[in-house]
Amino acid sequence: MTQSDSQPPSGQPAGASTMSGPPSSRVLPPAGSYTQPPPYPPPKKKPAWRGCLIALILILVMMTIVLLPLFVAGYMLLDSFGSDFQLAKAMATGRTTGRPRSVRTVVLRPGSGERIAVVGVKGMIVNTGAHYEQSANRIIEALKAAVKDDVCAIILDMDTQGGEVTASDEVWRQVKACREAGIPVVTCMRSMAASGGYYIAAGSDWIVANRLTFTGSIGVIMPGFNAGAMLDKIGVTPEVYRSGDMKDMLNWSRPRTDKERTYVQSLIAATFKEFAAVVADGREAYEDAEAVMEADFADGRVLTGAEALRYQLVDELGYFDDAVAKAEELGKTIDAELVGYSTVSGFLDVLMSMRSNVKANNPLRSVLPWQGVAVEAGRLYFVAPETLAW
Repeated sequence: MTQSDSQPPSGQPAGASTMSGPPSSRVLPPAGSYTQPPPYPPPKKKPAWRGCLIALILILVMMTIVLLPLFVAGYMLLDSFGSDFQLAKAMATGRTTGRPRSVRTVVLRPGSGERIAVVGVKGMIVNTGAHYEQSANRIIEALKAAVKDDVCAIILDMDTQGGEVTASDEVWRQVKACREAGIPVVTCMRSMAASGGYYIAAGSDWIVANRLTFTGSIGVIMPGFNAGAMLDKIGVTPEVYRSGDMKDMLNWSRPRTDKERTYVQSLIAATFKEFAAVVADGREAYEDAEAVMEADFADGRVLTGAEALRYQLVDELGYFDDAVAKAEELGKTIDAELVGYSTVSGFLDVLMSMRSNVKANNPLRSVLPWQGVAVEAGRLYFVAPETLAW
């Protein structure tokens, strides 16, 4: 073998085998040596916009998964808890100058005469800033909108078991304000117009009740409970630190004292006298609050529409059409156009309307009798207790 035969070709590293020629003529590298593989080509750079697009798509998908059920639930709640009147039509109509943005007008029955406003008073009447069905704020805003629209009459379309004392009183005050503005008010009682419902109706000019309506229940109630015996049985001793004997007078963990019972009963009596005065102010058959408090129904009983007519607590037995006819008569019009006022709820209002107004401030709430929607221990109510699940 010559020197030229033992040297690798020019440009090839020592120890590298030559791949040319037949296999028998290849020179294998010495033992323990290896060859360097050729370097990999650098990876191709992907466009930056592709990663941003993928991230954006993922975000949109996640937002759809999270928000779509909320919007569906909100739509269903608007249909369930919203105003009596069709929300879609309400949103499509314009609003009157000076009226709150949340109030919309709905034509319930076309007519060639002047307008009569129909305002719903439904469910448990409560004080709340939200605009769902039972809110006193919604009813008051609708009544104010009717005054601004200069309608010829107002019909209170009522189906309620009553509600909070102050909420009922605020609606009654606005009804009186409508009458002082020269707009007659007619109440149409449906299935129930009891306690706080009657409190509001007493402020109207005329009351139409179905003969089977449940009304009356003129009285005041303050719900509460005493779980002291159960706490003693399970060995729980509550500790309450107070500045005075009456500071925790409705404490659910112990029995009431005679002093507490006397004081709470005095609050009930004073509020009941206010209720009786409102009834006497609205009904000519009763001279003053004392006359109402001496009547048979002053024990808080529920009356049918027929019984209420006998006690002269309502003016007429009939239906909604009879209330419309009376409103046209008092408003001095014929073939009136009936309009309603729908409060357009915000999404937060809808979600808040899902929350029960019963607040559980004690660990025994799950084992105590359900008190019903919007009823809280320690509050005064004009409500028919027959409608509560004690």
